[in-house]
Amino acid sequence: MREVLVKRFPDLVALFTAMGFLTLLAELLLTGHTEGIQALAPLAAGMGAGAVLLGLWVRGGWLWAVGLLLLVGGTGLVGLVQHVEEALEALAPATVQLVDEEGREYPAYPGLGEQGEKETPPPPLAPLALSGLGLLGAMALYVRRP
Repeated sequence: MREVLVKRFPDLVALFTAMGFLTLLAELLLTGHTEGIQALAPLAAGMGAGAVLLGLWVRGGWLWAVGLLLLVGGTGLVGLVQHVEEALEALAPATVQLVDEEGREYPAYPGLGEQGEKETPPPPLAPLALSGLGLLGAMALYVRRP
């Protein structure tokens, strides 16, 4: 059994990477991560899964797949910047003053949405899942022997 695992280890790592991309894609779609620049994450997750499968099944496609997976890794870094910016904005105090009809001013509460519910900042390190999966898949396909 050990010989089979050693021989097929890069293939197994690549397949588990593809499953990780598909799981991440499902999570992003279920949480509604599809508006504006957020749509880049599900697109990158789907592209990552497709790139791994391309590298495994298409003869000579491993070089293209490695390049696509490195691009997906870069997409995770873009998401990291976006999430950190949103987290910093959520922590910043509000500068808006609320004024009633009689002209009395009230301090605005930071982090409250339009209906008054508390907005939670996005997890800042979550996009690094795309980067990690992209790099892991690229390395697995690079060392794989056809």
